[in-house]
Amino acid sequence: MDTKMTDYKNSLYKELSRLTKGLGSEKRLEILNLLTQGPKPVEGISLATGLSVANTSRHLQVLKESNLVVTSRQGNFIRYSLASAKVAQLILFLFDIGEEQLAEVRTIEAEYDREAGVNQISLQEAVELSEQPDVLLLDLRPVEEFEAGHLPRAVSLPMADFHQKKTQLPKDRTIIVYCRGRQCGYANVAAQDLQSLGYPTFSLNRSFADWKWGKREEC
Repeated sequence: MDTKMTDYKNSLYKELSRLTKGLGSEKRLEILNLLTQGPKPVEGISLATGLSVANTSRHLQVLKESNLVVTSRQGNFIRYSLASAKVAQLILFLFDIGEEQLAEVRTIEAEYDREAGVNQISLQEAVELSEQPDVLLLDLRPVEEFEAGHLPRAVSLPMADFHQKKTQLPKDRTIIVYCRGRQCGYANVAAQDLQSLGYPTFSLNRSFADWKWGKREEC
């Protein structure tokens, strides 16, 4: 084989392998999924993932070296965001493949839904039903993520305030709750809580990112 062509091919694969280094950690995958919801400072990522700030910074450095995330300055804060829309699509596509190819993933999701014992709803159904006046689409994410983008006609009630304000929700409306998608889990928790209080409730285990990038429609 021609040496020049071999060097060319090997160089390409070597550079592409930098991406797999960024993806090769469950915590880095969690960080990337979190950033599909919008930019965040290292402290916000640390709080959401349960990692120390130091560990979060190390993971972010790997992701930056892999060209999967970029930084920008807002006042005194450095904010991290996905490097491009295609990175967001890559992460969602990876989760799709996981659900299709890994029986363990499907089992984990099914058991979690079964234990919650709440009605599930697809993304398409939720968006369509939210047009009806007797349906309330509830976004459980932090306010800054809601403001960065949310499902059509959704109303913000961050999970941090949910337990204090849940009884103020109207009982004459069907409530659909969503958070950061299947990898989050808060939608089932909130739906279970509301259901126990007598609210007609559905859990939407998809996210704004799923809707924005048009990747998934199933429950």
